[in-house]
Amino acid sequence: MRPPAPLPLQFSWPLTERAARIDRWKGDAGTIGGRWSFDLLSGEMVWERGIYELFGFPADARITPRSAADCYVGESRAAMEQLRAHAIMHCRGFTLDVEIAPASGAPHHWMRLAAAPICSAKRAVRLEGVKHLLPLRCSTWG
Repeated sequence: MRPPAPLPLQFSWPLTERAARIDRWKGDAGTIGGRWSFDLLSGEMVWERGIYELFGFPADARITPRSAADCYVGESRAAMEQLRAHAIMHCRGFTLDVEIAPASGAPHHWMRLAAAPICSAKRAVRLEGVKHLLPLRCSTWG
């Protein structure tokens, strides 16, 4: 299997932009989504309640990286995995709109994913970010 073509670097951003892209994010009462984190050392995933709704999982479900990744549709999954690997390797953030197939069987929808690594000694140890439902179907990558 051939790896996907590289994505333009406009999807990747320096960690100095974290505050504007992640830390200041506030969903309103009608926003479906929230904050999340993934510990790269232990594999522990932590999601706010709205992300469970976004992905169609019960709020008490034990989510694994695989079960979450399985909800990404086609090219969206490849793009997310490519940017995630770039973010971890180069300690950079990224933003991407992706198509999701909720685990509950609900209709597919689009969400915005913004992520940034937490780095220690120039090495990524955790990813953190926000995921939220996009009101209209759109794509920033293709």
